[in-house]
Amino acid sequence: MPDRCLLNGEGDAEDCRIGGGFWRARSTGPCHPLKVLRCRTHDVAFTLYPEGYLPYGRLPVLCNPGKAGEIDTKASLVGAAIAAARGQHWPEELIDDEQGPVGRIQRRRIKRLATLVGFDRPQVESAVLGELGLDVVDIGSGSLAQRVAALRNLGTGSGSWLRFVAAIDHVGRMGCVWVMPKPTCDRLSPSSGALARAMRGPP
Repeated sequence: MPDRCLLNGEGDAEDCRIGGGFWRARSTGPCHPLKVLRCRTHDVAFTLYPEGYLPYGRLPVLCNPGKAGEIDTKASLVGAAIAAARGQHWPEELIDDEQGPVGRIQRRRIKRLATLVGFDRPQVESAVLGELGLDVVDIGSGSLAQRVAALRNLGTGSGSWLRFVAAIDHVGRMGCVWVMPKPTCDRLSPSSGALARAMRGPP
């Protein structure tokens, strides 16, 4: 259980009274109930999302690697871009018992990822690259899939995810997001510019 909400600034003398939570059924995203809490002190509700998910996202942006350290390219948005950069193009149609997804899904995921961080623009904002800890050389001038695949250098830890959140927030592609990096964490890790949009309520 977090001990404060997003509206509680550093050094706030008044403690948050968080409670009244309930489980919200989901048809998208993690496809399991998500915890919704309310801060009675600041009268704001928020949803706790698992690590790596954006609100209403069907897949995590980044996923944890397997035992051998390999990322399942079909299990995340970044994975789809990494596969394309490796020349692994998913089939346009499935034959018999072939495992999906198909090519149009791969392209859709890459486009979604590129839009989130502004990689669909001719010139990626330097501030976005700074948030991600990447250099212009890392992005290069290759195809869209190759540019997005540079994100594999971020890794898959909580720090990488929060850096990605900051980059998406910087280009204004995200509403109010509340992230709990670990199930046992004692505080929320909000995106850098979410305070101004906090009153939108839980997504």
